[in-house]
Amino acid sequence: MSLTLSATTVSATEPPCDGEVCTELTRGVSGGTGPIIKAKWEMLRQGNWHGTGTILDPYRLDDFTAAGAQFTPPNVWGANMDYAVCAIVTDPNGVADIDGVYVDIYYPQGIAFHYAYPANTSYNGKPMVADVINGSSQDKGVHGCGEFIEENELLPLPKMDGYNLFCGTIRNDNSNLPKFFPMDPDTTLYNYDEICGATGELMKETAKVYCDDKDLTWEDPAGNYRVEVFAQDKAGNFSYLSQDKSDIDYNEFTYLEAQGYDIDFTAIDYGEVALNSHKIISGDLTWGNNVPSIRNTGNVRLYISINQDDMGLGKVGTTWNVKYDARIGNEQLDWKWYWPEVNTKLEDILDLSEIEEMDFSVLITKFPSISATYTGVIDLSATRAVFRGCIAD
Repeated sequence: MSLTLSATTVSATEPPCDGEVCTELTRGVSGGTGPIIKAKWEMLRQGNWHGTGTILDPYRLDDFTAAGAQFTPPNVWGANMDYAVCAIVTDPNGVADIDGVYVDIYYPQGIAFHYAYPANTSYNGKPMVADVINGSSQDKGVHGCGEFIEENELLPLPKMDGYNLFCGTIRNDNSNLPKFFPMDPDTTLYNYDEICGATGELMKETAKVYCDDKDLTWEDPAGNYRVEVFAQDKAGNFSYLSQDKSDIDYNEFTYLEAQGYDIDFTAIDYGEVALNSHKIISGDLTWGNNVPSIRNTGNVRLYISINQDDMGLGKVGTTWNVKYDARIGNEQLDWKWYWPEVNTKLEDILDLSEIEEMDFSVLITKFPSISATYTGVIDLSATRAVFRGCIAD
């Protein structure tokens, strides 16, 4: 028995194809139905995939087994966290009809950072302050705050690379990494069995895995990053239907918090100090010259605390013979005095990727002996400070 594989037009009055298989098609006036996003995920990567059809270095997954992707920042000044964005896309008219797959990436909601101070001291007429000063209310900003970062095009992986990545590595090692989207019009989600089966869409090449390489910097703020994914076919149909993109497919990945800082000095030499006379040692903003500077290597803002011994200067009764001051930055209100052996939080906040000077002072009210030299140790530590709040437009 032969099979007729040509397209035919059959009228209602014509008899059926006796002993043969009939085929039929209807011309799509608007190009048919748009592409469909089946699953979406992010994962860590090593090296780069350059879209040449070959994965040059093996992808790895994320840092924790909780649902979705969680990424640990590098906590090193100038370093990046490299990751990949991937999606599985199909099209009712065949994958050849897919013209492009894209993702839009957004900063976390409710977190502001990096406005220029003091030049931009207001936004839409609302005041913006440089930092929290003397316990005042939280400072504000406008950059970040869920803003759009960039749009990227995802490129298709070769059939077996995509199949082995999704149906092998991800399914076996971190199965809750991807987010699956609903089947249209049902609310049932796509799943591994449907996508990865022997007759599934990846093996039959009626769907493909699309990926692109991305990175976050050491200073990008901790939080949940929204990643919207959409596809367009050659007729201009999108995978979403609403003009405001309210039905667009998206997921989120988490950039975990890291606290870290560097200093470029190993000692504070007060030199010759007179009795009852403040002696100040000033830092600078030049990194690496052994003049006190500090910088934030993490992705959260920091309070810096200081703890110092008495350098052997002792007490009279219960009163120390020495007290200290320190500050981050050069604002007069940022000086914070402290007694020996008391852990003291400094006033200013060390912002994301900020380099600031550190200034120190000493005041001696009594020398306990005729000894000419006194030595001691300073301990610095850091605690998380709140992010800047967002100024509402």
